[in-house]
Amino acid sequence: MIQVNGLKKAFDGFVALNGVDMHVEKGAIYGLVGPNGAGKSTLIRHLTGVYRPDQGEVQIDGENVYENKAVKSKIAYIPDELFYFMQADTMEMKRFYEGIYPSFDGKLFYRMQEFFPNIDVKRNIRRLSKGMQVAFWLAICCKPDILILDEPVDGLDPVMRRQIWSIILSEVAEKEMTVLVSSHNLRELEDVCDHVGIMHHGK
Repeated sequence: MIQVNGLKKAFDGFVALNGVDMHVEKGAIYGLVGPNGAGKSTLIRHLTGVYRPDQGEVQIDGENVYENKAVKSKIAYIPDELFYFMQADTMEMKRFYEGIYPSFDGKLFYRMQEFFPNIDVKRNIRRLSKGMQVAFWLAICCKPDILILDEPVDGLDPVMRRQIWSIILSEVAEKEMTVLVSSHNLRELEDVCDHVGIMHHGK
């Protein structure tokens, strides 16, 4: 499903990734751990097609990710900070996602609303203390083949973390969704991941 071979990336002489190799099978939950500056977020930005590799390749289902619209449409990405439009509410972002993801399931959106009863869908997301929950809600409704999480679970309270993982695990079981999650919480990853990769100095 995800194949990274000999990936290298440098910024102004600083080597962020130095020959990364990684393989994630379809339907697996893969944890990515390592200290700040190890290269986790840089690797994720290659997996989502944001960065172009200096060397090596990043492929999903045998296709290069960078500037590949068809491959990107299979990926839902949740960063550690919200990236929504400044004035957007949940319903506005729902319509935006529907325009981006052909697989977005509007019926699932309303069915899942019961899991997030405290969210006012007409209120500006950036003003919501539970805004990160909206990101998970919308991402799951995209019904992606691959869900990539860059430490966003760390900002949720313990009850919501368990609920989010429960939803993710049910999606993995039902449609063999592949999940890659970056986290500092190795204990939490041990509970949910099939495999864990440890990054250190870009390797």
